[in-house]
Amino acid sequence: MYKKRRLVLSLLAVAVLVGMLVLPMTASAGRFTRENGVMWVPADLQEPMTLSVDGVSVTVPPGAMPRGGIVVLHVMREPATGWFQVDFLPDRQFPVPVIMDFGEVFELNYMGPDGPEPIIPRMPYRVRARFLSPHFSRYSGWH
Repeated sequence: MYKKRRLVLSLLAVAVLVGMLVLPMTASAGRFTRENGVMWVPADLQEPMTLSVDGVSVTVPPGAMPRGGIVVLHVMREPATGWFQVDFLPDRQFPVPVIMDFGEVFELNYMGPDGPEPIIPRMPYRVRARFLSPHFSRYSGWH
């Protein structure tokens, strides 16, 4: 009886260890990629600063963040379809607009409080999606 219990516990321990090794690999082999970036902007910014994550960037010009602070960029992509979601954080207003650059896209939608709002409608070819924004918003999931 003791040998069977020991065998079962050993097999269970091996199964748990294998699971711990395999699960992270299956998660990374999934269909989405996730990248994050953080940038500290000093209060006395003299030159524009750019945070780039997975082909998406935000440029903070002098005067946009007079008190300084952090800028966070989350990018999630589905490489097979080209779908992506970008979140600019934290919520804030800018006295001088920042530059959001999504690279070349077939379409771009802003996820507002009432649902998706097309910024660049679906195109048969890629267009450059780069523009000025006076704020980051909790509703600002870009697709």
